[in-house]
Amino acid sequence: MLETLYTFAFTHRNLDLDQVGLLHIDATERKSRLTSVKEGFGCKELMFLSTCNRVEFTIVSDHKISIEAFIKSLYPEINEEDQVKLASQVDVYAHEDAVKHLLYVASSIDSMIVGEREIITQVRNAFETSRANGLTGDFMRLLIKKVIETAKKVYTETNISKKPISVV
Repeated sequence: MLETLYTFAFTHRNLDLDQVGLLHIDATERKSRLTSVKEGFGCKELMFLSTCNRVEFTIVSDHKISIEAFIKSLYPEINEEDQVKLASQVDVYAHEDAVKHLLYVASSIDSMIVGEREIITQVRNAFETSRANGLTGDFMRLLIKKVIETAKKVYTETNISKKPISVV
């Protein structure tokens, strides 16, 4: 079956920052929780990105993943009503749209402050941590390499970082 790239994005656009904060996974629990979900859903690769205004899961899988079941499995401590609410407020990207989204995020085009440079480091660190935890493979490695290269070009060849603007 054909592998597909998915991104589940919980961001400041759809949630209060307090709600986004509930989705952060402590570093001490991250490997076990994410490994369990990766294996439970049969994902080939999984990257977890958590910043002050977004929590995102980028997934390589050969089958569709139910966001409702994903949230329930990863966040059993969140009550069912809030799980349903989160599932209704997530942005789901698939295939090429997931690649575009990742490019927009790393280039800070999809940021609270367009043009800020911190996100490129956060994306790189999210990949490195996910790789170190055995969650990613070659597909994600090549994708993130190209995403980081492209984001660097955006910063150096455009004026995006000259005058960051807030788009809250």
